[in-house]
Amino acid sequence: MINPIALQIGPISIHWYGIAYIVGLSVGVWILNTLNKKQKAFKDLNQILDFAFWIFMAGVIVGGRLGYVLFYNLSYFVQNPAKIIAIWEGGMSFHGGFLACVIVGYFFFKKHKISYLKAADIILIPSALALMFTRIANFINGELVGRVIENSNWQWLGVDFGDGLLRYPSQLFQSFSALLIFVILLIIFNFKPKTGVLTFSYLMLYGLFRFIIEFWREPDSQVGFVWQHFTMGQLLSLLMLITGVIGITFFTTRTGK
Repeated sequence: MINPIALQIGPISIHWYGIAYIVGLSVGVWILNTLNKKQKAFKDLNQILDFAFWIFMAGVIVGGRLGYVLFYNLSYFVQNPAKIIAIWEGGMSFHGGFLACVIVGYFFFKKHKISYLKAADIILIPSALALMFTRIANFINGELVGRVIENSNWQWLGVDFGDGLLRYPSQLFQSFSALLIFVILLIIFNFKPKTGVLTFSYLMLYGLFRFIIEFWREPDSQVGFVWQHFTMGQLLSLLMLITGVIGITFFTTRTGK
């Protein structure tokens, strides 16, 4: 396995996870600025940087942590409230972060008089690519591991994350799916779809891929399986999938832009 610490400078440790966030954010802002020149939603680069700051801090970090607390380990954090801020110990939720970003975006767009769906259509394209980097960091950290490979024909895919068992590299499956979503959305963008189509295409694609890939991912130990067969991530992703399908149907069949 790769060392989670990319660089050690005296007492300062630079983790791959932090690098993944920085690279994802930087590349995301660059792509968003490029897309914004083709489909204007933000006033300029400064406004995009302002938006990225609030989305990252209040949406991704705070929302991701609170989502993990509420969806995956509420009983533990009720007994240990001081641990809620200990994000360096791990525990972030994509669905919590996504929901927080939706809320933060609403207030930011309202304040700056920006069309929500028009902006979301171009924001979610680079967001998919940014997620690719964080999933690679999950793999390096040996977290969110896959299920044990029971079929010997697939053991060549196996990775030992320190427990002596060969597991599916589900983090890399999710990383590849994020790249695939980015490419698909970029193709749709070039066809100049109606406003809202890209936003709900993202919801549908992420929900679909995440639901499928969760069958190869080990469920969180403190949650286990829901209804004996599904993970919490699958249920949350199913809601995204359904919302995406409904949204795409609505926006592709309505008249006007």
